[in-house]
Amino acid sequence: MTRVHALTVHPPATTELAGIRPSAGDDSGVEVTVQSVRQGGIPIFPITGEIHYSRIPRGEWMPVLTAARAGGLTHVSTYVLWNHHEPERGRPDFTGGLDVRAFLETARDAGLGLILRIGPYAHAEARHGGLPDWLVDSGLPLRTNDPAYLGEVERWYALLAEQVRGIPLFSIQVDNELYDGADHLTRLREMAEGLGLRAPVWTATGWGGAQLPDGFLPVYGGYPESFWVDADVEPDLRSHANFYPSPRRDDDSIGADHRAGEPVAEAVRSPHPFTTCELGSGMTSAYHRRLDVPAADVAALAMAKLASGSVWQGYYMYADGRNPCRGLQESHAAAGPNDFPEIAYDFGAPVQVDGATRPSWAALRRQHLMLARWGSALAAMPAFFAEDAVDSPDVSGLRWSVRSNGSSGFVFVVNRHPGVDLPAQEGVRFEVGETVFPEVDIPTGAVFAWPFGMPLGDATVHWLTAQPVTEVMWRGAPLLVAAATDGIPPQLSADADVTEIAADRGRMWELTRDGGVVARVLVLDEADGDAIAVAGGRVVWAPGAVVADGGAVSFAGDVAVSPRLEVLGEDGWARVDVGRGRGASVAVTLERSAGAPPAGAEQGGRASIPAEWDAAAIVTIAVDPADERTLRLEWIGDVARAWAADRLVSDALWTGRPWRIPAHLRGDATELRIEILPGKPSARVRFPGQVPVGAGITRAELEGRTHARV
Repeated sequence: MTRVHALTVHPPATTELAGIRPSAGDDSGVEVTVQSVRQGGIPIFPITGEIHYSRIPRGEWMPVLTAARAGGLTHVSTYVLWNHHEPERGRPDFTGGLDVRAFLETARDAGLGLILRIGPYAHAEARHGGLPDWLVDSGLPLRTNDPAYLGEVERWYALLAEQVRGIPLFSIQVDNELYDGADHLTRLREMAEGLGLRAPVWTATGWGGAQLPDGFLPVYGGYPESFWVDADVEPDLRSHANFYPSPRRDDDSIGADHRAGEPVAEAVRSPHPFTTCELGSGMTSAYHRRLDVPAADVAALAMAKLASGSVWQGYYMYADGRNPCRGLQESHAAAGPNDFPEIAYDFGAPVQVDGATRPSWAALRRQHLMLARWGSALAAMPAFFAEDAVDSPDVSGLRWSVRSNGSSGFVFVVNRHPGVDLPAQEGVRFEVGETVFPEVDIPTGAVFAWPFGMPLGDATVHWLTAQPVTEVMWRGAPLLVAAATDGIPPQLSADADVTEIAADRGRMWELTRDGGVVARVLVLDEADGDAIAVAGGRVVWAPGAVVADGGAVSFAGDVAVSPRLEVLGEDGWARVDVGRGRGASVAVTLERSAGAPPAGAEQGGRASIPAEWDAAAIVTIAVDPADERTLRLEWIGDVARAWAADRLVSDALWTGRPWRIPAHLRGDATELRIEILPGKPSARVRFPGQVPVGAGITRAELEGRTHARV
């Protein structure tokens, strides 16, 4: 039985400015309308990712930022954590890994625009939200317009302004997750601008029904999972609501355990575009709640936000981190609601702390390549929602929407939900205005954006049952590269003659008119779609590789087992010879076996990291200070710490993911001492899979990297 899902679309009603005031004297040409962000009058589609410079060894900045740019980011966003820079009042430190100016310059060298979130309060799972202990202990009324408190903030802003003077910024955020302090946000901005901090866009987090002043762009978030709820909450419906295309923008669960009172409904605001700054491209783990978000969930959430009308995809975190020293992380000892390890800020992010990537990086890159080519057009398209599209908590109906300018656009479907196998949707036929797609069966887990009315050179694609990835010139005509949706045969209709031709990889069609080729369409399977990059206008197929704009290719991480690299040239796919990085297994010496798991402790109903380590297993690993390779450990246990003599180098909570210790963290150590507390913990802890039992390292290796060029 055919199930028709129909929707009428129309052109946007207005391009009226949204009242987001740039800094005085700003000449960037950036402005915000009620629909999109524009530069020089043309819609742009920012893709931003949070990367904390002070949480990454300085030697890893460029590998991490290169991977971010190659993954499709247009801008990098970073908190400036006050307690990292000035743990003692009057002794600020902007050297080494705290050199914010050097980080911003490195990001610009990598081709990224810049966003600063300057606080003073950040949250960020930092101790006291990033406020220094001496300020918290001062008795001043924090996050208010109290003159003494503002005096301290102004002194801090002045130090920061001097560090970044002359560096162009795309956006600035003051404070974070402030729900009822509109006057305070305005005063912070006035102080920052008075000290020379300038940007065309000033943002403020809008979730939790935050009351915001005029002149600030509200930015939103949404996570696939939540560490901030209790261990026995399953599922967290507030987070899972992010997997539905919907006009809803507010996820009031974010930071809810750091604010008093019940969450409120989204505030009524003047019209503004749907922009985001914290889409969870992973999720960190608190001790009581361990999380390992699948790459497919990350991609589904991001697609759901595109389907909901987002015109600015901002991810948190896009790269993992680690704190520069102990005592800087949120903890029960510092009266925080969650207990985190002292050093690690492992978000399960697309990019790891040494620049290696996870599968979520490739899954998001496929979407980002689409936005790089069609993002400007999409940014001008509002979202339309059908009456038969379901919303949370429904897990049976079809989740879909359309974005369109009235004549062209995309049909979005998100048939994936965390931990739930959604039913297949059979006999579905989309009708958008006069465009009629063919009847298809949509399988469980299918997530896609299908185009209609898409210009392709001198042709127009009426509809395509595959997701566009990119467009390049090939053999004298435009080539549309798309990714099939597993389980749905690719089909297309165009205003030209369509003929399928032989292809070395995937399926290819030629669009001809009067005997001449006007365009081609190449549809790859989904796995190959995640392996596609573009370098120098050429399509590159390289599973697991970071392909930079200039053609440099590197393979690292778990995917670097058998590097493969091909380039689509005029004669077809050509293989590029790739060497293999020099990896090596590492000997592990057991010094002491683990005892019984220590007794659990709780604070506020949530489990605390054990304070006693007498029961820990102890192993040692010899390392060469001159070896620049990452030490990769597969392990079992509850909590682990790595020491170089008396210096805590790294720590980890068990989530099932490998533990990575880059050379820049090991320093001049010749031996690491690893302590592993055994599982099963006696406290209430939620794990992403089977509960770990025992303690030990099951595999240790120095991970080689492979480099090539196309």
